[in-house]
Amino acid sequence: MTSNSRRDFLNTTGLITASTVLAGTVVPQIHAASDDTIHLGLVGCGGRGRGAALQALRADNRLELVAVGDAFQDRAQGYADALAKNASVSSRIKVGDKCFGDLDNYKKVIDALSPGDAVILASPPAFRPLHFEYAVNRGLHIFAEKPLAVDTPGCNRILKANELAKQKGLKCAVGLMMRHHNRTAEIVKVIQDGKIGDIIACNIYRKHGEMFPSFSFPQDATPLHKQLIGFQTFRWGNGGFCVDWLIHHKDVICWARGDYANAPIASVFGIGGRSVRTANDQLFDHADYEYQFADGVKMTAQLQHINSTHYYGGAWMFGTKGSAWLGEGIMSPKIYKGTKEHKDNIIWQPEAKNNDHYQEEHNRFYAAIRNNENWNEIDRGVEATLVSLMGRYATDSGLHVSYETAKKSEYVMAPGLDTWNLQSEAPVKPDENGSYLYTIAKPGITKEF
Repeated sequence: MTSNSRRDFLNTTGLITASTVLAGTVVPQIHAASDDTIHLGLVGCGGRGRGAALQALRADNRLELVAVGDAFQDRAQGYADALAKNASVSSRIKVGDKCFGDLDNYKKVIDALSPGDAVILASPPAFRPLHFEYAVNRGLHIFAEKPLAVDTPGCNRILKANELAKQKGLKCAVGLMMRHHNRTAEIVKVIQDGKIGDIIACNIYRKHGEMFPSFSFPQDATPLHKQLIGFQTFRWGNGGFCVDWLIHHKDVICWARGDYANAPIASVFGIGGRSVRTANDQLFDHADYEYQFADGVKMTAQLQHINSTHYYGGAWMFGTKGSAWLGEGIMSPKIYKGTKEHKDNIIWQPEAKNNDHYQEEHNRFYAAIRNNENWNEIDRGVEATLVSLMGRYATDSGLHVSYETAKKSEYVMAPGLDTWNLQSEAPVKPDENGSYLYTIAKPGITKEF
């Protein structure tokens, strides 16, 4: 896999000249160095959306939240009410009656904003391409949570919309927050400078107790309602075990190796399934992946969420001169001589001050809006998403999957999603016996490419 072919897939437009940018393009109002207020909209009021909205308000004291939406209107209203009682931000909560529900809530939130305003997209990842496209057309700066899609066609839709975002000069951030952790950035630099020598192998781990053992549903909840509430446990909703959960570790490793174009991943194979999980959904409780970079270096990844089992999380990079410990949630990364993790073997620790990387990504994003600085993380966010999708394609099918194969996939996880409302049929149907026992992926049978 060559760097050029990967760049072709990403449709990179970073070298567009100023004249091209301005020709026939509506340039949004830039809120820079003035008393201008940026209006903010929130689409998706789950845990990550709520966190992102509060971090945005803390990042810029001239930001006002003016519209909130969620599939479930009561959740949107509940969060707006909670923010209005938060003394630190209450004066800048101007939502009023702009709390919207149903699956067209994103249109109402975005339409309540003006070009040059900002929106947070934090609905289930299946909806991200649709929401991103609409926000770009509206001329908004965008903070999009990871992952950016749940299938390759969704990745392509994001990339196409991002071409217009670049032409409009829109600032676009992706919720891969480890990119904004000072100490992770420091260890990435020293790895790239050769501190551990030539990379020979990488290992990733996310092993802990059971996730999402059950959800509470309203008595009259339809199958679609249930799948929206429990979207993390359905492949169409969040992209699967590998996509939504492992994306941070993989992104940090790829970053340290020189990023996607300079250290491309060529292929992956893996295995996954259920050992003990009995919940009526599609979530695997374990999986194992072996990625291979184009230069032959392998990156393995172990995932497990089973109660009373060994906990371990983080990422290792092994080189000819030592090994590095880093990744999602590793606030104090380290470099060791050799491969043994022991305090006596530590040869490097970061000097940078620890920081709240969730907050920092918003600080930098809104500063870029204020100062009209180039800020677009979408291309590499799509690469991180696609590399993660490769893992799901491999475990679901039981086949070896190349990057080229993954990027050509035309399989759509949730056909017709653009036209759904809360009365629509659920994308995952009953089993062959007519009962709602959802079928998990079956290696050798399931194929998404």
